[in-house]
Amino acid sequence: MARRRQKLKNQKPRFPKSLAIFFIFVLVTAGGIYVMTLPIWKIKEVVVNGAQMLLPEEIRTLAAIPISENLFFTSFSRAKANLQKITAIKSYHFYRIPPATVLISITERRPLATIVFPDKTIIIDSEGYIINRNQNLTLNIPNRADLPVVSGIGEEIVLKSDHIDKTVSQIVSEIIFKLSPYLESGRMQLELGELKNVSLLLDDILRVKVGAAEDIKRKMEVFAALLPVIAGKWGQVEYVDVRFPDNPVIRFQ
Repeated sequence: MARRRQKLKNQKPRFPKSLAIFFIFVLVTAGGIYVMTLPIWKIKEVVVNGAQMLLPEEIRTLAAIPISENLFFTSFSRAKANLQKITAIKSYHFYRIPPATVLISITERRPLATIVFPDKTIIIDSEGYIINRNQNLTLNIPNRADLPVVSGIGEEIVLKSDHIDKTVSQIVSEIIFKLSPYLESGRMQLELGELKNVSLLLDDILRVKVGAAEDIKRKMEVFAALLPVIAGKWGQVEYVDVRFPDNPVIRFQ
């Protein structure tokens, strides 16, 4: 019994392993927070990547990233909300690049066509978003004059806030994507005729009667199949009529 009491007396109290891990965790966390709050991490530069039509300096200004605030703790919620309002931007991402840089990477929408109204002109992409909606931003669109021109549709039918009517967008996209490979100059004029009497003028030479906007995909397929017949002869053709796709007509001059 005396030997047992002596053994217990000589044993040292054990420090719980879990408590030691907890203290180490607290120390590492506190040290990490201290390091991350050092002045070296204050934002000094905002870089915009991917801007081609838009001006990087205007994107930086609108994003309003707070300079001199901590790189790791600064919220980008306001900047995201601001960029969300720019319809010319399809997507964006924010990157924190130590020690003091914020990178804004944007993907711009690609212009598809120009829609002409009596008192305004809008530029849309393939999804129907209005690229030039933000009038306070500079927008440099290369080869803008070569974009297909769309007319013959009222604003009240087309305009829907930051995009155009989905049906109109699909019709315009279907025609342009189907016919663009066959154009030499790229010039295309679409007269929508309020979607009841659609017609086209290609390369300022070839006129195409499409008629009602219904079944537009099939009509474009029929017209594309007729193109080999008139290859090199566009100047001799008065018009091509695909209003009735089962009975297309090529009228020579």
